[in-house]
Amino acid sequence: MAQRTTPAGRIPAQFILIAVLAAALAVAGCSGPKIVLDYPAEVIDFSQGITDTPALFIDQVTDMRPIGQRTGQGHFFGITFPKDESWARPATETYGEALAQDLDQTHLVELVPFRGQADYVLSVDLLSLGCRLERSPTSYLLAGTVGAGIGMALGEDASGRAKRASLLGLVAMAAIPMPASMRGEAEIRMTLRGDDGEIVWQEACLGEYEGRKFIAPTARQDQELVDEYLARAVKRANACLLGQLRQAFAEREQAGSEEGGR
Repeated sequence: MAQRTTPAGRIPAQFILIAVLAAALAVAGCSGPKIVLDYPAEVIDFSQGITDTPALFIDQVTDMRPIGQRTGQGHFFGITFPKDESWARPATETYGEALAQDLDQTHLVELVPFRGQADYVLSVDLLSLGCRLERSPTSYLLAGTVGAGIGMALGEDASGRAKRASLLGLVAMAAIPMPASMRGEAEIRMTLRGDDGEIVWQEACLGEYEGRKFIAPTARQDQELVDEYLARAVKRANACLLGQLRQAFAEREQAGSEEGGR
């Protein structure tokens, strides 16, 4: 039986497809539109039980995230994102805006623009802020096996079946959305100082939000994943911290009332 030959100078189709898939995978992990944090509104009122709303100045947010979060880490089966250059604004500013929004909408404090106007000064350490995506090698091998099986069935001869099997196996692994484990994490430490500079309260909270998502390797939507997982993790960390901050304010107010009544 005569074998098909590739005309001189013509690149075999399978090589072209492999190059296209490799480029698509590279683009999926490269920089796209800058990421912002679409932070949800807060509807809980934390002011109940506090007679005098304290004036608060947010001093600074210090970036103490691990290097893996700042530079991005991993490839395909385990990826930490977004890295610093992917954010539209620095991560400290992004978190600072989310915190200011929560403080304002919970009515826990009155935010003031100058330190001299404040009863308390709040400083924040950003210990962790990022997402982690983990894919299962087994699921992608299964997709590749299915694609390869279809290719073997469609081939006309042994050579054709082998080529189609390899091509359709690659296509299946690249194009079929497969389950991935997603986790958003935000770990925050807050330090509250009185107008004399003394520390009156300090706590840290870890907010996490986990789930599974069907994601194709060539179509990872980082903005969507940040909105779904990281924003909720930040909300949980802030809820933990502001609940404890409210208790600290209430205890200090009660202690002040008891001293004044003596």
